[in-house]
Amino acid sequence: MSVIIVGGGMVGATLALALSQLSHGKLAVHLIEASAPEAAAHPGFDARAIALAAGTCQQLARIGVWQAIADCATAINTVHVSDRGHAGFVTLDAQDYSIAALGQVVELHDVGQRLFALLRKAPGVTLHCPDRVASVARTQEKVNVTLENGDVISGHVVVAADGTHSALATACGVDWQQQPYEQLAVIANVATAIAHDGRAFERFTQHGPLAMLPMSEGRCSLVWVPSA
Repeated sequence: MSVIIVGGGMVGATLALALSQLSHGKLAVHLIEASAPEAAAHPGFDARAIALAAGTCQQLARIGVWQAIADCATAINTVHVSDRGHAGFVTLDAQDYSIAALGQVVELHDVGQRLFALLRKAPGVTLHCPDRVASVARTQEKVNVTLENGDVISGHVVVAADGTHSALATACGVDWQQQPYEQLAVIANVATAIAHDGRAFERFTQHGPLAMLPMSEGRCSLVWVPSA
């Protein structure tokens, strides 16, 4: 059996590594990614940061990924939640749950470098990067994917991990529904006058919820979701 994964962002790259680890390299995995991970304009590995829950970090450790990205992670030790106009607040502390951290914040650019370093030596994984899918032909037994460089890859399962507006999903006739949230998201990496000390904040305001996640070098990842 063989699997073709189109898209080497966080989802596609992690899936390829999981399949390699869990099958002990016996499953053939082809990963197709249009942009080299070291490219400055890579859409999946930019300056954004994401928060990983403690359980997610444990699962990543099972497949050998967390060990490679732990050094570029910032621990979330406490989470402070408050609502503007109300006196009460809630504080979650990792010590109350007898765990090292409630979660970890990782920066996508650093993670991308480490994921592809693992992929290059993962047993059973073949990288096609940078390259793009030119066409897809399906039969009852397999899927044939033709790349822009002319190579043809055959597989039993094809995974569309190439983003929200997936060209592969469109080529395969997969339809989806869209529902507007009528919200915008403002994301920025900021420096603060006071050290975050591993604290994350979530604040509900009349202008929309605001969250701050601790990052490396004393910075924070700011996420503000105002109404459109």
